[in-house]
Amino acid sequence: MYNIKAVSKMVDMPTVTIRSWEQRYQAVVPERTESGHRVYTEAQVNDLKWLKKQVQENGIAVSQAVKMLHDKQKEAPLSFNTSELNHDQQFENQINELFQAVTKMDAKQCHFLLDLYFSQFHYKTVFFSIIVPLMYKVGDAWERGELHVAKEHMISNLVLQRAMTFFNLFRTFDTLPKVMAFCPEGEHHQLGLILFTLSLREQHYPVYYIGADTPLDGLSDLINEKDIEIVAISTSRKSDEPIISHYIETLKTENPKLKFIVGGLAVNQSKAMPPRWDISPTDQNWLQTLSPVLDKNLV
Repeated sequence: MYNIKAVSKMVDMPTVTIRSWEQRYQAVVPERTESGHRVYTEAQVNDLKWLKKQVQENGIAVSQAVKMLHDKQKEAPLSFNTSELNHDQQFENQINELFQAVTKMDAKQCHFLLDLYFSQFHYKTVFFSIIVPLMYKVGDAWERGELHVAKEHMISNLVLQRAMTFFNLFRTFDTLPKVMAFCPEGEHHQLGLILFTLSLREQHYPVYYIGADTPLDGLSDLINEKDIEIVAISTSRKSDEPIISHYIETLKTENPKLKFIVGGLAVNQSKAMPPRWDISPTDQNWLQTLSPVLDKNLV
């Protein structure tokens, strides 16, 4: 995420012009921090560059260029492309630096490194290409008895804090279906669920993040209270399938209109068996796969 001063330099456009285009034409509407400051995604920076080119090089009026941009965005398929986020040798140093900080249980250094990486790379790159491989490395070390579980908990909590910070940056639209996301009872690995819900929030879906180890008792009342339309469940354990089926059957009985999304490392392939949609971790177009359940006009 970039503040307006950084965007002004990247796009070579005065901040007053960026604000004017936002206020007069709703050209690029940024998110707002809790203190009210504008913050822009990389996609929004690219949109501003595209608008500037249409106006300055092609001689198109700002209002018309904005209409063209919005039309183009409406026509774009709902998808999530992770092709540029795959872990490769490029991020080995960052992963190893963070891992060393974790082994020393140095939370201050972890915070410093995360601040540095988020300032250098797009937030999705940090999560998918640095944090995800790091957590696999941490998990492997813990399973081999080389890393105390307290150190795994420390970095897991730091990652959750970072994700929640981004959650709060993205506005949500009441016109979109409300989603509740959790891991079933006994499942403590929630990184995949965090990334899934973070991407939903980026698309402006209202998401109630419950988190790991969520018991079934009381969920139906909470779902009714918050007017939830979609339930997202994540697990890394294939043995959880009977538990997930029990959750779905129980919640569906009490809330017949509910739709269910099941994901995580335990899911082998993406498939739809309404009211349940399964998404595998390797599905790079899961938002497009889930369009029938995520699009309120279709549910």
